[in-house]
Amino acid sequence: MHVIDERLAQWAAHASRPQLRAGPTVEDLGGLDAVLTAADHLAQGPFLAHLIQATAHHLDTFGSEACKPLYDAVLDGLRTNNNHAAFASATDTLASRPALARELGTPLTRALLARLQQAQDASDDLAAALIGVEAADCLVQLTLAGVTKAARLLGAMDEATEDPAALPEAMATRLPRLLGVLDAHHPGAGLREALERCLMLDYTCRDAAFELALGDLRQALEQDQYAPMTEQLRNTQDRLAELITLDPHRLDAQLYHAAIEAVLGLSAPDAPARVRTAASTLRDVLHRYRSYRYRTRTPAWARPRQNDVLAWSELTVLLDGAAAHLAHDDPWYEGGHGILTALLRAYTAHNTVAVLTDSPAAAAVETLVAPVIEDAFLQHEHRQRFLQHALAHDEEIRDDPAAQQLHAALLHRTATSAGSHDQQAGDQGKARRWQQLAHQLKDDFAAFVDQTPEHVLDRLELSLRTHEDVLAAIADPKYGRLKAQLLKQLESSRDWLSGIADEFTALLDTTIRFAYQCYDIGRKMGGSYTEYLRRRDKDGKKQKVDEALFHQHYREVLAFSALFNIVSAEVIDKGGGRADIIVSFGSVQFNVECKIEEDDASEAGLRQYVAQAAEYQNTNAAFAILLALDKTVGAEGAANLFDSIWIEPVQRADEREPCHVVIIRVPGGRDNPNLLRPA
Repeated sequence: MHVIDERLAQWAAHASRPQLRAGPTVEDLGGLDAVLTAADHLAQGPFLAHLIQATAHHLDTFGSEACKPLYDAVLDGLRTNNNHAAFASATDTLASRPALARELGTPLTRALLARLQQAQDASDDLAAALIGVEAADCLVQLTLAGVTKAARLLGAMDEATEDPAALPEAMATRLPRLLGVLDAHHPGAGLREALERCLMLDYTCRDAAFELALGDLRQALEQDQYAPMTEQLRNTQDRLAELITLDPHRLDAQLYHAAIEAVLGLSAPDAPARVRTAASTLRDVLHRYRSYRYRTRTPAWARPRQNDVLAWSELTVLLDGAAAHLAHDDPWYEGGHGILTALLRAYTAHNTVAVLTDSPAAAAVETLVAPVIEDAFLQHEHRQRFLQHALAHDEEIRDDPAAQQLHAALLHRTATSAGSHDQQAGDQGKARRWQQLAHQLKDDFAAFVDQTPEHVLDRLELSLRTHEDVLAAIADPKYGRLKAQLLKQLESSRDWLSGIADEFTALLDTTIRFAYQCYDIGRKMGGSYTEYLRRRDKDGKKQKVDEALFHQHYREVLAFSALFNIVSAEVIDKGGGRADIIVSFGSVQFNVECKIEEDDASEAGLRQYVAQAAEYQNTNAAFAILLALDKTVGAEGAANLFDSIWIEPVQRADEREPCHVVIIRVPGGRDNPNLLRPA
């Protein structure tokens, strides 16, 4: 055993718990000369963290000048130590000692950035990959603490994620969380683009989606008006719903989703039930979240996240207490003091939500919560009298700043609206109560509300919200991303017009779902129509794999879709040939070509068929679909669905605009999956 190891063992045997946490001093290790003699052993071995602790103690006692030889040893260890556990404990120790990190200065930043750079080329070297991400984690903590400058780290993180698929998986998996934390504190640094690149990988997409949702949430709470804030919150909630669909056990996403549901539900016609449900969900998830987090290691940068979750939970509890008394027909005959107290606590819940930064989002409460509570008083005169009586006769309420603030706001709103049809349809209170109707009807909302009974408006509002909730609940995040990418490309065409765009989108959606079915269909459940998808049946007989069967199956799927009565097959005299499938939306027609490829089903190989699909659209909108049956699938298996759908623009001489042909590749003649082998 090395002499320095013996001294460490002796020190640990006699040290108290606080001393063990603080680490040994130079004297505990035998003095400065002994430590310097063993510097290489400490720097390269498992005790690098103890060297950093001893150096920090020496700095506190003797000052910077006496520590310079120790600084060199620490930096050497950070540059060259290849033991992941030793490096991780060393960076944890260093991050908790900012004074030492400041003394190490620029050489420390360079050493950690170098380890991050080395990790990008680590390939199968797991230790190097993990060391690189530990270095990035340490740099994030030092940057947030103001020890190191952010510019170089931001540039390095953006560069590292330029192609996440090229990074070692062990490294890439941990980067989205660090990118999200940096984006929270440096929102203009372009890290959202880095996070969006991480959406493309299965092992990074969940964390990246969550970080992007938190970014959306921060943007929402920066709005200063009700409508844009709620719109952005709905977008955030949709992103979280997609993530929960992809990962049902994602507790942090469920917490934020429930909290946003409570905030948005406060102004709904069914506020008491809706907020109560959200609060109940949040309580259950928070209990599991705390159990999951119990005694787990929490990096310094993650502590504000946990505080933020607790703040949203506190706000939701306050909203739950207030929402119970916001029903339009609640008379407030009983429990007067408790009702008013619950409303006032929610009315001034300014110091709750923070969203990963140190600035409380008071604007969120002032914009989303306070006006709703004011509306509850303004809608019924007896509620205003209720508050006035409490201010005059209840000693606790009389001196309550929240009650005084609410009363002043009610007087102000009453005075400013007195000359402008007080509480008419144009009033923001009604727009808050019937959010979906206001969003759908826009300029017609005011007249519609004036002419429609309130109970009918409530029913319409709830119907709209329920429909949107159902759509969000069944959303497939990867399908949503694929669809958005395709539509973005198609929208660039001048033919993407009213009467064409929605119609082609409907056909495209049905065809992609056909591809889903082809990928997922069972070996026994598909029936005779799906013989072409399998190589052999249970008896080992050769299966029939041909274009006609492929064509027929697609035709049958369309026959059972909403497009059933506008589909024609084998249409002759179309563009000088015979089109496989024509779907007619009145005068607007689209063709779907079905091809089988036995030699080359790559993007370049399938490009030979797009001209035919484009030719059939010469007298119609410049959009078509090519369904390609890939018979080249080998023992390694088929390419996944999301890499098998893309758009080929067909641009010919003398044409101003290309025809956009969506290619959808479907694997045919596949082996049993348990026979496949990796490449």
